[in-house]
Amino acid sequence: MSAVARQDVTVLDCTLRDGGYYTNWEFEDTLVEEYLKACVATGVDVVELGYTQFTPSDRGPYGRFPSGVTPALRDALPDGHRLRFAVMVDAPALAEVPAAEAGPRLRRLLADGPLPVDLVRVAVHHSVAAGVAEAVDSLREAGFGVCLNLMQVDLATPAEVAGLVRLVAGLGPLESLYVADSLGSLHAPRIAELVEEFRAGQAAPVGLHGHDNQGFALHNTLAAAQAGATWLDATVLGMGRGAGNTRTEQLLAALGTDQRALQPMLDLVARRFEPLMHKYRWGASALYAIAGMRRIHPTYVQRLEEGLERDVEVKLRALDFLARNRKTSFSAASLEGALRHAAV
Repeated sequence: MSAVARQDVTVLDCTLRDGGYYTNWEFEDTLVEEYLKACVATGVDVVELGYTQFTPSDRGPYGRFPSGVTPALRDALPDGHRLRFAVMVDAPALAEVPAAEAGPRLRRLLADGPLPVDLVRVAVHHSVAAGVAEAVDSLREAGFGVCLNLMQVDLATPAEVAGLVRLVAGLGPLESLYVADSLGSLHAPRIAELVEEFRAGQAAPVGLHGHDNQGFALHNTLAAAQAGATWLDATVLGMGRGAGNTRTEQLLAALGTDQRALQPMLDLVARRFEPLMHKYRWGASALYAIAGMRRIHPTYVQRLEEGLERDVEVKLRALDFLARNRKTSFSAASLEGALRHAAV
């Protein structure tokens, strides 16, 4: 695999959003300040500040940005920094407001935030992507750059992928179109195929959001870049839902970031994120690999692993039950059913 030039790609760090699945989107103010400074120092291009909600939520501040986020963040960054800031909106959250009002409402919501958000990432399951077209228009008309993240694309048939390409081509200008390996199930050859197909059929730059269920997140991300993807997601120490994501510090190193420039991010990992990993226990494992290979939603494993006293045989039987019943979306009821089955 030949090298990908750092200047040719946009690195987007989504630690506060994806890592929030472990902390209920609560992070210490000092940690966030140190994190933002490390992102500037190491050349991260975009920081995703979290999820935005249109209605009240019991999530922590970075799950309902900017509500509850300290105004002091605006003073945490050095003058002249070039970071861009993004938020993510899930399609179900967009459905809570009239599509034509999504842009103006979000503009008002973010106006009082501590950092200037100019990029909105819309996360939508690939099968219902057509349903966000009007909201995408509204967000763009409100002045936001829009990224479209297509979830669980691995489950799409060739005909469905071809239809998605045509759909996206008709949506108007996008900052990027993301292939999201939501289940951690994709391998590099398939990722390359998807990247090439989306690049050939529509105008937006293509990106990859990788998960590390099988330990392939970095490899898959670099394979996507080799195939022409120019937006690459990562999180510090891979902190993210389930097994986590491509590690920011590893991706930057693989893209040729100088050792001296990388040091602030590695310091942050050692001081702040390794203790969090010890506490929350994300990362590739045999159970996550099974979930990835058998296309089980990663939250099932995350919840199974929270019960430290739970017997491994029960976990394996539960995963087998979930796989046979094609549980690609998480529900607490399905998990309870799997555990009842596994206990028999």
